[in-house]
Amino acid sequence: MRLRLLVTGILFFLLAAAIMWPASSLAPWIENASYGKLRLASAEGQVWNGNGVLLARTGDGAAWRNAQNIRWQLRWGELWRGRIGVEAGFEKGDALVMFGPGGLSVEQLDATLSASLVGALLPGALGRFGWAGSLNARGNSFACVWQSQSCQGEIEVLWKDAGVSEIPGGDLGDYRIRLVGEGQNLRFDLASLRGRLQITGSGEISATALRFNGEAGAVGPSAAQLNNLLRTLGRQGSTPDKVIIDYRSTGLRG
Repeated sequence: MRLRLLVTGILFFLLAAAIMWPASSLAPWIENASYGKLRLASAEGQVWNGNGVLLARTGDGAAWRNAQNIRWQLRWGELWRGRIGVEAGFEKGDALVMFGPGGLSVEQLDATLSASLVGALLPGALGRFGWAGSLNARGNSFACVWQSQSCQGEIEVLWKDAGVSEIPGGDLGDYRIRLVGEGQNLRFDLASLRGRLQITGSGEISATALRFNGEAGAVGPSAAQLNNLLRTLGRQGSTPDKVIIDYRSTGLRG
């Protein structure tokens, strides 16, 4: 009887501690998990129900920039299933993410984030490309396993007003990206919807490498300048104004 009372008291104490745990406690966890590329500021509320502002930076010594207002709420009912359910709300859209002993899963996703925020999380030199525009991501089933570091599922991304700091002249256009988890690799298909840079192709991202193979060409008033840049990246494609790009990069960690 006394043991039961003791266990019950401990559980109530832990529950009360969790309820009162301030949202600001998440700040060091987010910064460590993102390898110092994201920071939670102006946090209000508690760990289980709060809001704040995500700051992002592209490298060591770079200035922190406001990236996204966020809010989150714990789904208490999921605890009975042995997992933690978190509803995350963004400036545009929301997501439902489940965390369990075996891994995590994105069960609902329809959110728009800045490309600079997502780009800052990319490994190696990819995170320093100066990504611009907005990314609308949609998906209903994408799951990853902790132990094997493998993922399965599909997410579709619409990249609007896309831009890269290395390519001058404003936005490049709009693009559709289909992400497919295939074990320890993430496959992607890229297609142009509009814009001065027309590009199609497919590739694969692993923990340490990036591969892309596609065909690109420029249209519009600045086509000649952009095509000259493209020719430095590949070889002539199916027509004189097209370039075949066969890109390989390794050592992405860090």
